[in-house]
Amino acid sequence: MKKLISLSALIFGFWGCLHAQHLPLTNQYLINKFTLSPAFAGTGQTVNLFTGYRNQWAGVKGTPITKMINVNIPFGDKIGFGGDIISDQEGYFTRLYVSATYAYHVKISDDHKLSFALTGRVFEHSVDLTNATIEDPNDPVILNRMTQNETVVNAGFSALYRWNNLNVGFYSPFLFNNRSRFNIENDIDEFLLQRHYQAFASYNIGIGDNFSIEPFAIIRFTGYSPLNYEFASLFKYKNQVWIGASYRREGMLAVSTGFELNQRMSFNYTYEFLGNAMTGQSNGTHEFGIGFYIGKDIKKIKEDQLALQKTADSIATETKEIKEDQKKAAETAAKEKAKTDAKIEMVEQRMEDVEVEIAKAKASGGFGDGTGGDGVTGGKKKSVDEELLEIERKLKEVGGQFFVVVEAFKIPENAQKAIQLWAVKGLEVQMIYNDVRDFYYIYVGKYPTYNDALKVKTTLNENGIFGWIYLWKNK
Repeated sequence: MKKLISLSALIFGFWGCLHAQHLPLTNQYLINKFTLSPAFAGTGQTVNLFTGYRNQWAGVKGTPITKMINVNIPFGDKIGFGGDIISDQEGYFTRLYVSATYAYHVKISDDHKLSFALTGRVFEHSVDLTNATIEDPNDPVILNRMTQNETVVNAGFSALYRWNNLNVGFYSPFLFNNRSRFNIENDIDEFLLQRHYQAFASYNIGIGDNFSIEPFAIIRFTGYSPLNYEFASLFKYKNQVWIGASYRREGMLAVSTGFELNQRMSFNYTYEFLGNAMTGQSNGTHEFGIGFYIGKDIKKIKEDQLALQKTADSIATETKEIKEDQKKAAETAAKEKAKTDAKIEMVEQRMEDVEVEIAKAKASGGFGDGTGGDGVTGGKKKSVDEELLEIERKLKEVGGQFFVVVEAFKIPENAQKAIQLWAVKGLEVQMIYNDVRDFYYIYVGKYPTYNDALKVKTTLNENGIFGWIYLWKNK
């Protein structure tokens, strides 16, 4: 049955509604903070897609019905994008909101972050009187205004501060005062929209390992409308199941409940108890919200890639450190080898000097019985013996021995042939390489003392084989 109404009531009701209209109210911010402020766009790790349906004052004909869909997407660590479409129908009036958001996130420190967002918004407002019964349907004004539409463009700005689990923000969804294109009466233009402002804060408090509670405080204000405030609190178990409660200035009380499924989907339901003015006239307000979290697997892949990269960086660092340690060890070993070679060279020189002294003593006959006539020769023998003992001690310190050498070669193949020839002669010999002098020595044996080596050398000489004593480090 069509309702009898006056055109003036409709028209002025319509423009009065637009004059200070907020965005449609919603409780979806409990699970989707993007509806609280566009600055939240891209602060998560997945693409968040939400849909919602709100039936306000159910059971009363012509009361608001709101349908919405919104999405926000992270784009790297600093940028986020978002958008929403909202359809709000109230009796003969329909409002359509379409918006797009760009958000930029600044990391002040590890715990402190700032976010800013710009939002472009297009509205279409319309009234449809085709199904209404008017007091004077023949009025030409009425006939020309059975349907009216107006599209306007506006913009919004939002700022957000995050510190650990604290969120504090400011949001102005309408920055401009749009004017009506229609002359309602006497060619007087009416404002379509006033500037809107919203401030909010929330803090997620952990309770043990499984529970958390997050209180919200929201203030909304605009010209020609009283200050509106709202308080809410959401109690969660393992971030998977929750219940919530909220209170709005006009006396509205609401309870919410919902759950999350495998971090891929969430569902929330809110029931609002009406204020005193509507008590007994409706069945309350019902709101449903469904969220989809897209890209969870991509998030895990990125986390795995990051973990692998960290592991690879750690291995590269360890490898670099090992190479540096090896280089240092090689440098130390080279220095120690140089010291050892120098000591051996010194001992060899002293050995040569001792052999000269021995030869001189033998030539003078001083190595006979050790008495030496006037005692001088005996003293020389004692000095030589002490020198030999000192040489043996020094040689032992560097791990060297006395080698009895019979041949020396520059070419290793020639040294190998010499070993075979000595074997034919019945003499077992071995080869040693002197990397300091770059010679391959063929030796009969190696001995801890000079006297042991001298005996073998003397035996070789008696058998017509020339040999000499050579000092070298054990291999």
